[in-house]
Amino acid sequence: MIMDNKEPFIVITSLAFAFLVLLALVIFLTSALLEREQLRMQSEAERAFNSVFLALQDSTAKALKTMQDENVSGIGVYSSMGRKVLSLGNVPMTIPLEGFSAAEISSQSGSGNSGTATYNAKTGMIEYIRFSRLTILLDTGELTLTENGLLPTPIDFPDVLYLHFDGKDYHHREMVIMMIGIISSMTLIGLFLLVLSIYRNNRRYRVTLAKQENLVNLGQAARTLTHEIKNPLSAITIQLALLKKTMPKENTQDLLLIEQEVQRLTQLTNKVSDFLRNPLGTPVSVDLTELFISLIKTFDKPIRFVSEQRQQIVIDSDRARSVFENLLKNAVESGGPRDPQVEVRITSDKRGFVHVYVMDRGEGIRTTDAKKIFDPFFTTKIHGSGIGLSISQQFVKARGGHIRLYGREGGGTVAEVVLPKSIHALKPKEKEPS
Repeated sequence: MIMDNKEPFIVITSLAFAFLVLLALVIFLTSALLEREQLRMQSEAERAFNSVFLALQDSTAKALKTMQDENVSGIGVYSSMGRKVLSLGNVPMTIPLEGFSAAEISSQSGSGNSGTATYNAKTGMIEYIRFSRLTILLDTGELTLTENGLLPTPIDFPDVLYLHFDGKDYHHREMVIMMIGIISSMTLIGLFLLVLSIYRNNRRYRVTLAKQENLVNLGQAARTLTHEIKNPLSAITIQLALLKKTMPKENTQDLLLIEQEVQRLTQLTNKVSDFLRNPLGTPVSVDLTELFISLIKTFDKPIRFVSEQRQQIVIDSDRARSVFENLLKNAVESGGPRDPQVEVRITSDKRGFVHVYVMDRGEGIRTTDAKKIFDPFFTTKIHGSGIGLSISQQFVKARGGHIRLYGREGGGTVAEVVLPKSIHALKPKEKEPS
């Protein structure tokens, strides 16, 4: 039984762990592929930069041909303030250098052999910036020069070298990788929820099947038991009646104990029979106010009764009496020798259902007993049979209602019974009202 209680936790935890591992793997692979594309972009930018500037040392025409081959749109030389000094192709007048730290500028200026490539989502271009002070022999015939006019050759480069080229292919590959990562993650989440739902439905089915098998076995055993008990009880009852007639009256008091126990056993067998037979009975109109007034008189402890108005329900009268008598009996006995402050409250809702609340200030329901409270023959009482709530639940469900027990605010228990007002409210496959 302990393992059964732990099974959902173990299975769900294992499923969640496996899902998280797979999800982490997908995220890791997606990140690795994106990083690979970033390195690929950096490598392509470095190659294009080196090819163009090497070609630029020979001639502008060769540089333009290399730019076309490498898909480079423009190349430029900028001052340390980001202002264009000279350019070839289409480049901006200024470039933002705020994103580069002093350490990056110093490091790149010192090494002179690496730069930074970034993708500009607004323009769809890959921009490459290198900080350097290289002296390169240039043919300046077709270079666009700015404020300083013609510059001599060779040129001592200012601080920043820049080029950009079409980044549509890089952006497309990046988006494909991200979409695959997102779709894979969503697929994993969907599979996890699907497997979890299948497991819960399967477990619910197994629990229901086990209960049904237990009820079938219980029913067979109960039928045999009640039959075997009723025959001796009938014989004992007849013999008691004969003894009462033949024995002196002063000795008949000794037979009362036997008679009381026989009656108790008879009531128990009758309850078991009620549990096994058709629980619906013969529904008739029952006035709940009159029913509770008559029931309250049978108890020696005070019971407070509150009703908004007289409520009529359609139910078998004997079964209604059995249900509410059992709930009142449980409430009265919940406090032991002290007053349990039992209160009955009746209300109705707009959907045509009557709500009956039997409340007490007793010991309440233990958490461990909450799921077993309606199981046949389960009881926490020394002298209880454990069949009362099971029978009550059968009767109420047969009438299209439901019954539940829960803790009362401030201590105690609330037994709530929900039943339709009229026979027209009884519909097949109707969900239980809440």
